[in-house]
Amino acid sequence: MRYDWLDYLRGIAALWMIEVHVVDVALHPRWHSAWWFPWLGLTHGFVAVAFLFCAGGAFAITLERKHAAYRRWERPLWNYLAKLGLLLVLGYWLHLPGFSLERTVHATQEELRRLADCDILQCIAASSLLALTIGIATERARLYRSIYAVLTVAIASLTPWVWEQRLDETLPLFLGAYIAPQPLSKFPLFPFAAYFFSGAVAVPLIRSWSQRAVWWLLIWSVVAAAGLLAVGFSSPKQWWHTSPEHVSFRLAGTVALLAVLILGAEHIDRWHMSSVLRLAGQQSLWIYVFHLLIVYGSVGGRGLSSIVGGTLDPAACTLLIGAVGLVTLASAWGWAQLKLAMPSIVRVVVGAVVAIGTLIFLFLPARYAALLSAEGGSAQLGGVAPVAARSDLLR
Repeated sequence: MRYDWLDYLRGIAALWMIEVHVVDVALHPRWHSAWWFPWLGLTHGFVAVAFLFCAGGAFAITLERKHAAYRRWERPLWNYLAKLGLLLVLGYWLHLPGFSLERTVHATQEELRRLADCDILQCIAASSLLALTIGIATERARLYRSIYAVLTVAIASLTPWVWEQRLDETLPLFLGAYIAPQPLSKFPLFPFAAYFFSGAVAVPLIRSWSQRAVWWLLIWSVVAAAGLLAVGFSSPKQWWHTSPEHVSFRLAGTVALLAVLILGAEHIDRWHMSSVLRLAGQQSLWIYVFHLLIVYGSVGGRGLSSIVGGTLDPAACTLLIGAVGLVTLASAWGWAQLKLAMPSIVRVVVGAVVAIGTLIFLFLPARYAALLSAEGGSAQLGGVAPVAARSDLLR
């Protein structure tokens, strides 16, 4: 069973992610000093939070239905692990310095750091794997949800200490990236895994609440977000990076929006917005990858970042956001229809593309990979938000 309001929240995050990235590459820097830009940046910080919260909520609902099968190590477990593997493959592919093993082996230290970066897909996969391990190891839902709640608080509380101690330096590069502080990693597990586990705790609870209870949730979430924002205005800049209060602020804002979507579900249907938000929510992974290739390019070609390069005013930038959004949504709709009409053929085609791509990656000489790559051999992708990782710093 799918919960529309969870798809709506994920869909809003997916669509706003397009705005975040287009603004990042297209808006002229002189507009960064405009009065409204810090407030726009404040919203950017919620994109990854909403994705992680929804991922945690969806995981918790799936775990409820398949807990017994997971604990018996049956096929649903292996299917889920394969999905996590796909997230990791896509996440690292988007960071490749070139679509060639030879080119990657001879990457510079900076390119290797960028390849190892813990981006949003890596963060979701790692958080999901930890949550899955806990779920398999525990027999009762109440117990694993209690552990998730403890992890939410612990991760948020320990983030300042983890960042300060630089524990990532004691680990191999690709492991250390998962706990490296920003900006070395865009979405490290400290604090971002806290958003995943909070979703895993909150969503199963909220779905059974009455309208009255959701109204109270909305009121208290708005009050909490406003109060914490007021605290943030008078706090040092580091408050916006590592503090547990900042994690609470983002969670309060995300939960408030979720409550609005639950209460306004009928209006969303009446305004004919449900199909768009549901499509964006259910095809968020496709939207994520597709729009990144358009905006930032890939190891196989250039993107808008190399064409517009921070030259547009807000009006032109808005038009570009709309154009990229429409193209991305159209592609997501086509992909969804294709999977629905010909699922077996889609699986074969995807498998063939993966196999051919793997062979090309393994055997393509570095000199040919350099001809394909954007910006002299590196795609320069920024993941779910180069802006979101440094956003909501109201300075």
